[in-house]
Amino acid sequence: MSPRPGAVAIGLALAAAVAAPGVAAADRAKIIDPAPAAPSSEPASKKDAEWAARLAPRKPLRQVDPDALVGKAPAEVISFYNQWTHEWIGVDVTDRGVDPELADRFLRCHFTNEPTDMDRRLLSTVLDAARHFKVDRVNVVSGFRAPKYNLMLRKKGHAVARDSQHTKGHAVDFWLPGVGTQALYRWAMSHQLGGVGLYPDSGFVHVDVGRKRTWTGE
Repeated sequence: MSPRPGAVAIGLALAAAVAAPGVAAADRAKIIDPAPAAPSSEPASKKDAEWAARLAPRKPLRQVDPDALVGKAPAEVISFYNQWTHEWIGVDVTDRGVDPELADRFLRCHFTNEPTDMDRRLLSTVLDAARHFKVDRVNVVSGFRAPKYNLMLRKKGHAVARDSQHTKGHAVDFWLPGVGTQALYRWAMSHQLGGVGLYPDSGFVHVDVGRKRTWTGE
């Protein structure tokens, strides 16, 4: 596309003026870079207005009052993992609170899927153990065991008691990540509610709220 005649004429005139003899350097600069024209009184186009808004200095961010950020510390939560059902629950140890129905459901018999009323002292004991050893996770091996499932295990030769505390919702088998079974057993014996069983080969400890006794299993 050829340039317009007017543009060519203006370009040639500027070139001749700059090259003309006797033109001072300051005058040449004025010809090449003339003073900016006065702003036009005509309203800017919509597109120009959008660009002006984008390039305008942004407003400073609102200052945040540091006191407004002060609040309660996050709750200390210990996670419980059920090895049979692969379910998790988080327990706020600040108030040691957990919904009873949720706890009963979490510790239900995995074979029959049947819950029962678990003794509340068990959860408190397990939480105390986790806090003592400074861990944030408890692995539950067994909670409630339905009587018919317990009988089935006995018939298959498993070492489970005929009148197991598990069948009453009075026992929990558990272990803590990074904590030796012997160390956990010693702690449980020092805080004994009832029975405490050590299962070194399986790697867990049994606690219940029955009569005080102790034993070692597999």
